[in-house]
Amino acid sequence: MANNPYDEMFRDIARLMERILSEMPLQDPRIIGFTIISGAPEEAPYLDLSEEEDDESAVEVVEGDDCIYITAMADAHADGAPYVTFQEDSVTLCTGGDEETVIDLECEIDVPQSFYNVQHGVIDAVCPKKSAPGEIARS
Repeated sequence: MANNPYDEMFRDIARLMERILSEMPLQDPRIIGFTIISGAPEEAPYLDLSEEEDDESAVEVVEGDDCIYITAMADAHADGAPYVTFQEDSVTLCTGGDEETVIDLECEIDVPQSFYNVQHGVIDAVCPKKSAPGEIARS
């Protein structure tokens, strides 16, 4: 059986992930986002995954101890730029164009400290949780 030309790359990725995971604290780690970019052979056709979207939501919400992390795919073919607006109990995502998605949160967030970043077609929003009165905020 012929070897896959990408076998060595996958072995390198596996070794890298083993090293990363071995150096992490023993707490329950969460991986928020992960990207692997590798050059394709010159003769390989360009694969546009945006046309193969399924009906599943392209928004991921992960709640940590201190923050809520939201990740969504931006629409590369939309006319408008993607953006995020923050409210105390919800976040509104516009992945491009006119459509907006409202995500209701189960706790209040600190709106002035919340921020988002759009890079390589991915929107990442970080929403620090609001501290209760008299509670010491974690850092």
